[in-house]
Amino acid sequence: MSQENVEILRRSNDALRRGDLEGVYAEFDAEIEWCDLLHSPDSPERVVGLDSLREVLHQRLAAFDDFTADVEEYIDAGDAVVTVTRWHGTGRESGINVDTYTAEVYEFANGRVVRATAGYPDKATALHAVGLE
Repeated sequence: MSQENVEILRRSNDALRRGDLEGVYAEFDAEIEWCDLLHSPDSPERVVGLDSLREVLHQRLAAFDDFTADVEEYIDAGDAVVTVTRWHGTGRESGINVDTYTAEVYEFANGRVVRATAGYPDKATALHAVGLE
């Protein structure tokens, strides 16, 4: 099942890169718990539910002209997948370039993402969070 989880995240990221937000959300459980350890000051650190996640992602996409995520590594962690991701974009109003690497943990149940934690500072920290060293 874990390789299937990796493929689910690949599809979701491909959808994000195409601008197909419904394709992104199709892989998430309706009651998803989303935690962003590097959330912006005007966004909550944690939201629950697909509607709340839609709102947070909409705000982020609205703030950037070309915001995207390049997942550089998918790590199978059983019922979870760890990703190493380059997030980048240009601030719509500020023109400031954002280019950062983080790691994320996506937890699965019944073939759906049920919990995601974004913004780990590096792969080692995210692996530690899922019990892998």
